[in-house]
Amino acid sequence: MGSPLGPTLANIFLCHHEKHWLDNCPSEFKPLYFKRYVDDIFCLFSDENHVQSFLGYLNTRHPNMNFTIENEVDNALPFLDVNVIRSNEHFITSIYRKPTFSGVYTNFSSFIPDLYKRNLVSTLLFRTFTICSSWELMHREVVNLKAILRKNSYPKHLTEKLIKKFFAKVNKVKLPVTTVPKQEFTILLPFLGVVSTKVKRNLELLSKKYLHCSKITVIFKSPSRLKSVFSFKDKLPPHIVSGVIYHYTCSSCNATYIGKTKRHTHHRLSEHAGVSPLTGKLLKGQQSTTVRDHMLECHTRVSTDDFKIIGRDNNDWHLKIKESLFIKRDKPSLNIQGTSFPLALF
Repeated sequence: MGSPLGPTLANIFLCHHEKHWLDNCPSEFKPLYFKRYVDDIFCLFSDENHVQSFLGYLNTRHPNMNFTIENEVDNALPFLDVNVIRSNEHFITSIYRKPTFSGVYTNFSSFIPDLYKRNLVSTLLFRTFTICSSWELMHREVVNLKAILRKNSYPKHLTEKLIKKFFAKVNKVKLPVTTVPKQEFTILLPFLGVVSTKVKRNLELLSKKYLHCSKITVIFKSPSRLKSVFSFKDKLPPHIVSGVIYHYTCSSCNATYIGKTKRHTHHRLSEHAGVSPLTGKLLKGQQSTTVRDHMLECHTRVSTDDFKIIGRDNNDWHLKIKESLFIKRDKPSLNIQGTSFPLALF
């Protein structure tokens, strides 16, 4: 059965309700076996007619729930990545692949560390070993896996070597060993092909030889990323940047002022200049500002060249603190009122 809800939401919802629903389910059609993974449910019934009754029961538990159902065909039913076959008193399981499976994996010619390619083979082998319920099914799947890897340009000798190594590892008898935990170190290096592989091997050999109580893990990363070549966002022009701290210097007498604004920089500077931010024309009855009052006293005009942005922050609280710190440090002559925010440290 499958629920239309998203995986995370479905899991939370069903974890909360399923025990109550099963406890109150009528015994006439209650499933003999009920197991769920996120929003996929695997059920066993004593009678085929019980399936529809149980489905109808679940779909009446909540107005937003609408379960669907998939019955077995020829005693077989795919569940997640497992093909489950009912045979007498037990189940037979093997790998299930959808009809749309293309067989495309990471190609062996891909420019990535060889470790990733080897790990792909090991992962597919481990998946097969875990799911297949018999050695015969395991053998069939390994043969099929060889063909798929061959189509992805994996050399036959390498595939055979990795398969042999995997089965030697899973069949090896492991004896309990008590050791002192080693201190782990992670080294991040750029991937440069064969050179990187040699450096990694040398680091591991030197660590094993001289640093017996440590374990070094080398991780490769691409030396360049897409964002280093292309910018995902255009930079805002300075005149429409908001949330800034600006520094004004009078072009006539070098008087200074530090202020902040949450609005666009151009809008606030236009207020200081006494002009319209849209047309640039002088305004009558413009509200008084410290910079504008100084301009009238000094008989000069305010220009955008007299301002420079010295700080930014999207949080108004942080903006006030930064403005106060700049005023405390630079002591601008026009900031007669002092800091805009009390600084307990000064």
